[in-house]
Amino acid sequence: MLTLPSPDGNKIIKVRNETVGIVIDGKGYRTKLGEKTSAELGWASDSQHFFLTWTDGGDTGTWHIELYSLTGSGVKQITRFESNVRRDFEHRIRQLPIPKFTSNMDRQYWLGKEYCEANLVGAQWLNDSQELLVSALVPNVGICRFASKFEVYRVAVPSGKILQRYEPRDAYKEFDRESLPRIADE
Repeated sequence: MLTLPSPDGNKIIKVRNETVGIVIDGKGYRTKLGEKTSAELGWASDSQHFFLTWTDGGDTGTWHIELYSLTGSGVKQITRFESNVRRDFEHRIRQLPIPKFTSNMDRQYWLGKEYCEANLVGAQWLNDSQELLVSALVPNVGICRFASKFEVYRVAVPSGKILQRYEPRDAYKEFDRESLPRIADE
């Protein structure tokens, strides 16, 4: 059994095979977290929230981020937390200029690609757990236009409101590089 205690030690997520439960102040609750594929969990420093990054189709599926709030009566998912980031990033990708091509064949190859759904990944908690850093990425797959492009968002918890957006190099200067995607040309 895997146990993931909260920073305050009063909440414990218990994982046994595909069954995931949580104990809050000694009382156990069932969850559906075990249904998430390749899930990664990040506790907020105040132990009142955690995020879960997971994929809907393995390594090549779309990655999502969900936010959960903890109360004395159990676990509550904060719905649509990722919506603003996903919508903003996918809109911005579609506004990027088409690259300049040296041949018609290269142009036709690029035009045959598609705008892929963004992957969202929780990065790190900020400002006493009132904000979450979220990375939005175009999958690094040959069929995707602008593959590997990413931006980083500072997002209000629990509203999901975008507070600030960072280009990769700016995010590297301000935040822990280990929790951010790798810049493709480095």
